[in-house]
Amino acid sequence: MKIIKPFCIILFLLINTGVFAQAVDVTVSYAAKYRLRPDTNTIVLVNKFDISSLKVSNKKALAVMKEAAYAAIRHGGFQLGELPHTRIINVVDSVGLTVNTDSIKQTAAKYHANYVLALTNFSAKITVGEISDYGTSYNSSLVTNFMLYEDNGVFFRKLNGTAEDPIEQQLNAGLIMSLIFQPTIKGNKMAIRVSAEHASENAMQDFFPYTLTHTRPLFNDKFLRPINQEIMNGNFEKADSLLQPYLKDIDAKVASRAAYTLAIVYESENNLEDATDMANESNTKNKNGYAEAMLADLKEE
Repeated sequence: MKIIKPFCIILFLLINTGVFAQAVDVTVSYAAKYRLRPDTNTIVLVNKFDISSLKVSNKKALAVMKEAAYAAIRHGGFQLGELPHTRIINVVDSVGLTVNTDSIKQTAAKYHANYVLALTNFSAKITVGEISDYGTSYNSSLVTNFMLYEDNGVFFRKLNGTAEDPIEQQLNAGLIMSLIFQPTIKGNKMAIRVSAEHASENAMQDFFPYTLTHTRPLFNDKFLRPINQEIMNGNFEKADSLLQPYLKDIDAKVASRAAYTLAIVYESENNLEDATDMANESNTKNKNGYAEAMLADLKEE
């Protein structure tokens, strides 16, 4: 009892001082950042990147790079083809990956297209991921740069994408040996191609709606516990009304924590403007890490 009793007292104090906090997952939906014309669209895929600029001397490695670059263009077209009323025409040389020298305006006119999607840069390499006691991990690292033009040849949008995917792990042989005997481009044809497709998905992502989920910690102060429960149950209007009186509390910490909690309510309702205002108010009244983390997330998004 001499051991248990003090522990119980400490536990009771921790719980009642708000050290132990719950958390809630908040999912926010975002609309697409970019849109094509509202009517039916035709997009022509072309290659404007000279693969020889990579200066790859190994023929097998060069063949892998060509195939991956073509896969990047094709998959970029596939992504945009998922948009409503959008038709894709692929005129890229899948074997030689020759550079299309026609003007954008000429290409658009020839195929009666509204847009031309051009690959303008591409790179691929194998990088060391992590060296640990268990072994060395490697990644396929890809960069794809596209330009989307309107049919008049005027630049419309830069679309840059990256991907870094794990490919394999080897027995640990130390840093030097891991760099010397790391996997090669020519030996990882499939991994490079898949990463090229992932990089294209990354480049085209702003044409599609998306969702993000953040885990938001909840302060466990006594006055907030019933409000937290309403949030956990999805009763956001009730949580909002319960929080309002505490926003003007003379205790800055109480007002700050109420404002942060209300920011979570607004974020849960997809009201990001008011969520940002409340997070700022929380941080102004009493600086705290929870509100700062939320503001950083909202600024990025």
